Amino acid sequence: MKIANEQGTSYADIRSGKTIIKNIIAKNGQIVDEKNCINSGYGIRMLSEGIETFSSIPNPKFAEKEIKKAISVSKLLTNWKKGISDLADAPVSEANVVRKPKIDWETLDKIDLEEKIKDLNVFIDEFLKVESEVETDIQLIKWSERFVNSDGSDVYQEFPYIILTLTGRIFKNSHQVKYYKSYGGMGGIEILPFDNPEETLSFIEVINNLPQASIVKTGLYNSVLSEDMAWTLNHEVFGHSLEADNVLSGRSFSSGLMGMKIAPTIISVIDDPYIESLGYYEFDSEGVKGRGTLLVDEGILTDFLQSRITASAMGTESSSNYRAYNFEYLPQVRMSNFFFEPKDFSEEELLEHVKNGLYIGDGLGGSSEPQTGEYNLDAQYGREIVDGELGNYILQFQVSGRMLETLSKIECISNKILAQPGSCVKNNQRVFVGSIGPKITVNEMRVS
Repeated sequence: MKIANEQGTSYADIRSGKTIIKNIIAKNGQIVDEKNCINSGYGIRMLSEGIETFSSIPNPKFAEKEIKKAISVSKLLTNWKKGISDLADAPVSEANVVRKPKIDWETLDKIDLEEKIKDLNVFIDEFLKVESEVETDIQLIKWSERFVNSDGSDVYQEFPYIILTLTGRIFKNSHQVKYYKSYGGMGGIEILPFDNPEETLSFIEVINNLPQASIVKTGLYNSVLSEDMAWTLNHEVFGHSLEADNVLSGRSFSSGLMGMKIAPTIISVIDDPYIESLGYYEFDSEGVKGRGTLLVDEGILTDFLQSRITASAMGTESSSNYRAYNFEYLPQVRMSNFFFEPKDFSEEELLEHVKNGLYIGDGLGGSSEPQTGEYNLDAQYGREIVDGELGNYILQFQVSGRMLETLSKIECISNKILAQPGSCVKNNQRVFVGSIGPKITVNEMRVS
């Protein structure tokens, strides 16, 4: 900070971070691959002459050189283009936040972990009725970062994250069909389904029914969306349109809609980093204390997700959503745990409301255009809804539409939310987020 101040910058911050990752892959209960990675270094961000600059370095001895280079670039740029960036005011923060797992994977004996993986596979095999290869992929992560800025903030955070992904593969008509499901979040070995293998029964049920699954007929279906698919739709299509950098750059269909009713009264949308999932944090990547943000209040658009820079441009305050995966990346405005607020309907009531239609299972990604709200999303599987009951299984298919129109067709939202691991890619930078959400109904969902 002293070097940056001496060089005449208006603002500077440094994030010194360390990420420890162990990745284990097992097939049918046997570990076949294991990788370990440790990544540490420093990310330096500065605001000089209204120009934001960023660089990452492995060692602080390179800091002075990088700072001087960044300031020279800023001065050169302002010779032909006026810098316009500024920061909204934010409280000075001092904190030391450390969350420890109950069962730390670094202190767990390797043999014990191997036994847990084998035992889980034995449980799955006991209930599988079809020939399937089951792959177990475990990511064990320790993330820590210290943030210091020229305003006087000094924040240290350390969190454990863990993800277990089960992938089942079968052959149907000489073609491979697969289904995957992830478990975990913030914590240690204790939050994985090793001690509660019954959590995997829904995964097993889908695998057992894939051989008999049929192909969907293209058309419009009154639908119930699973928690994961409702989140995929909400996050990928709506959430990115509420990120203030997209709004300011004209890449959002939500631009110009602030204060307007854009959805039925039943819909409220929240972003909250304090739900204990992969999206959990207490301070964002510029040291702003996390808070829940009500973005849609009973159908009315009330807020956007902000950094200090976008908040300054919009005349508001940061919502603590300026996030980076680690020190190597310049932060961006990103969601944390982004979800539809649950309402009063049970799952049975959602099915009865649709009566005859389609249940849309877990999401598989897809594509969307934040500027128009158009989307094409893939579902891993589906099920027929007949007389308010779940029926036959359907193979992977696609749903498409335009988000504002889809929002207008949501009539029921379930009374429970499910928190699962999720991730989000924006401008080639992936961050962890929580796949959070209730089930919802959507009338006339386009399916192909």
